[in-house]
Amino acid sequence: MSAPRIIRCRSGRLPARELREVGRHLRSGGLLGYPTETVYGLGGLAEAEPLRELAALKRRDPDKPFLLLLPDPQGPPGLVWNRCARRLAERLWPGPLTLVLPDPGRAYPAQVRGGTGGVAVRMSPAPVARQILYEVGAPVTSTSANPPGRAPARSGKEAWAAVRALGADERLWVVDAGELPPAPTSTIVDCTGRDPVVLRAGALDPAHIREICRQAEEDADVDDRRSDAREEDAEVEDVRPDTATKATRVLYVCTGNTCRSPMAEVLTRARAARRGLSGLRVRSAGTMAYEGSPASAGARTAVGERGLELDRHAARVLGEDELEWADLVLVMSPSHLAAVEALSRGRCYAEMITEFAGDVSGGVADPFGGSDDRYRDTCVQLERLVEAVLDRLEPGTDG
Repeated sequence: MSAPRIIRCRSGRLPARELREVGRHLRSGGLLGYPTETVYGLGGLAEAEPLRELAALKRRDPDKPFLLLLPDPQGPPGLVWNRCARRLAERLWPGPLTLVLPDPGRAYPAQVRGGTGGVAVRMSPAPVARQILYEVGAPVTSTSANPPGRAPARSGKEAWAAVRALGADERLWVVDAGELPPAPTSTIVDCTGRDPVVLRAGALDPAHIREICRQAEEDADVDDRRSDAREEDAEVEDVRPDTATKATRVLYVCTGNTCRSPMAEVLTRARAARRGLSGLRVRSAGTMAYEGSPASAGARTAVGERGLELDRHAARVLGEDELEWADLVLVMSPSHLAAVEALSRGRCYAEMITEFAGDVSGGVADPFGGSDDRYRDTCVQLERLVEAVLDRLEPGTDG
């Protein structure tokens, strides 16, 4: 049996070549020891074979689930976010905060789902860990690098010794980034119930956690009081081809509800009015929206060049109320579709906007953080897709 491979990283970042090798290793089902912001962790992709090997290696109790590190806040499709969880992630990620989120559709394997059906997720601020996660583009499991009953490894040397003591072979690599400074454990907040519960205080003050959640609920109350007025603003009449007397309610969904979905919303409203249609109602929401956030500057610029405006837009968090309201939900990416399907439990019809429009491009990329030209390109794409959506919804067309 060959020994685990060591990859030395002394500059604080993995060189490009080694990073690509690590990515290929994980995607092929391999395991990895790597530095986080607290200790060295062990992990692999959240797939059957890596999970089975990791559980056997750690002699893990089947009732003790693995935590997942995320490459970005959009990384966990299928998990349900309440307002408190979204606000905590917005304020405190990346950082020492673990959120336990519901997985009602059982989108994740049993080895990462706890007794309440929740999945524990975190965004690590550790540079090497974030490099690896971005390279893989998928969640990676994380459990401390140590045999049962021993202290977690705080250096690459200790991690290598730990995996050797566990009996690991060449299918487990170790990224040695030297010794880690002392750091408290992460704070764990269970968001699977109606009210958040701090399961472990860790690095963050529980009082701060509770204050953030309180503010999130207060902002939600304000947003609810605005909802009637916003619905009036959002209504442009159109008719479904199969029910000419019934209004069709379309909900566009993206991540933050500051770029793609609000652009699609105002473009739909304008294009429907130009066609002289009646009966269509349009809204937008985000799977990770920060309630009340304005539209991004690039989005305002792109639609402004078409004589439209998003100056009054206030981001809305995707919730059960929006999904119950909608007849048709059009999303921008596969991760949004998974989130909608998990939250709706069949109460609405959801589809990728590209698929609904007969486009094979696979989705609408997020322009967030890009140049004005990138937002313009996204707006051009959405214009084309919206026209195709209206073609399907307009009476007398193939719906």
